[in-house]
Amino acid sequence: MFGKINFVGRIVFLPIFYGLFLFACSEGGNGSVDSIDSQSYLKDSLILKIDAKSSYDFNYFDIGRVDEIEQLVILNQVNSSIDFYSLKDGNLEKRFNVPQDGPTPVRNTQGILFYNQDSIFVFTAYLLSRFGLFDSDRELISLHRPEVDSDNPRDKIHNQSSAPSMPTVYLKGKLYFSHLTMGNPPGNPKFSESHHPEFLYYLEKDSVVQIDHLKMPAEYSGSTMPLSFSLHSKALNDLDEFVISWYASDSLFVYDLDFNLKSVHLGKSSLAKGFEKTTYPLSKEESDRLTISQTHYPRLIYDPHRRLYYRFAFIGRTYNPSELIDYKSTLKNPFSIIVLDDSFKKLEEILFPGSTYNLYQAFIAEYGLYLPKTNIFYTNLDEDKVKYEIFDFSSL
Repeated sequence: MFGKINFVGRIVFLPIFYGLFLFACSEGGNGSVDSIDSQSYLKDSLILKIDAKSSYDFNYFDIGRVDEIEQLVILNQVNSSIDFYSLKDGNLEKRFNVPQDGPTPVRNTQGILFYNQDSIFVFTAYLLSRFGLFDSDRELISLHRPEVDSDNPRDKIHNQSSAPSMPTVYLKGKLYFSHLTMGNPPGNPKFSESHHPEFLYYLEKDSVVQIDHLKMPAEYSGSTMPLSFSLHSKALNDLDEFVISWYASDSLFVYDLDFNLKSVHLGKSSLAKGFEKTTYPLSKEESDRLTISQTHYPRLIYDPHRRLYYRFAFIGRTYNPSELIDYKSTLKNPFSIIVLDDSFKKLEEILFPGSTYNLYQAFIAEYGLYLPKTNIFYTNLDEDKVKYEIFDFSSL
């Protein structure tokens, strides 16, 4: 059915970020850890050259090999194209346009999955209508849209992520999608009972299956929460296990491929002081305060080259009611990387400054952890290039 599709050599993508100085966290009163000099883990740097058809602020990307060269593969939403950057020198190797017109358009793109150079998925938002499977030579191999046996418009909405922190994974003819909520976490204390965080897509049948038994952690029960706290990050490890990290849980949850729970491990930041439980509807100001002031966990990445987990934690800072808050304001917060081994033993927690790096655009490659200085609040932000600091934590 897939023509020249060749699912050989799985590459699962999970991103991350950096810092290069000694930082002692004192802002917000969220506890303390020993200052760790991230400079000692700094290995190298890389600069991507950004042209007029692209942007430094890209949200959807993956890592893979094209003709044996490890590359950063970006869904360029400015140009409606797929851009390939060499991780050797940062140069743009190739670019192909995602068709917007003609008999096979793939419009309203939101997400990418690079499986190998003959299998690159480009996903669409909400309805997953007409998402495409391409090869690196720009050939469209197949188009897909889910067959939904329902007249209810809500049943046809698949608010998938396919972003680095909530990646879509291909295994054995199935796509494992993370579900962004269409509910009301700030206003509904029963939200956690109805939210289904993952769903499956069977490519051969173009059918969608909800994973009804996978729920949010019990500690969420009966709570209202900021919208971002309803999100999770997932990573696939070498044992074909999914490890899920929730924004507002100190624990890591390990599942088999059917999302049956296998084990739970503590992955707590030394700067965390627990989460304030709310059961009443939250105003925007209250949601902003809880998000900014509480230490929480926006990303988890598995490093298959060093068999390490990297859990990112935004460190809570003092909330200022006069500050203009939007969904990017947590990028002002300092953050840490909690490094755990493949048995979930905590090896180290390394601190980084706020307003410098964008942890949502970090990624793992063979050479290390790439952390870009693309934070919108960074005073030296250069929109014509992306500078990555490359870190190696294998000595821990």
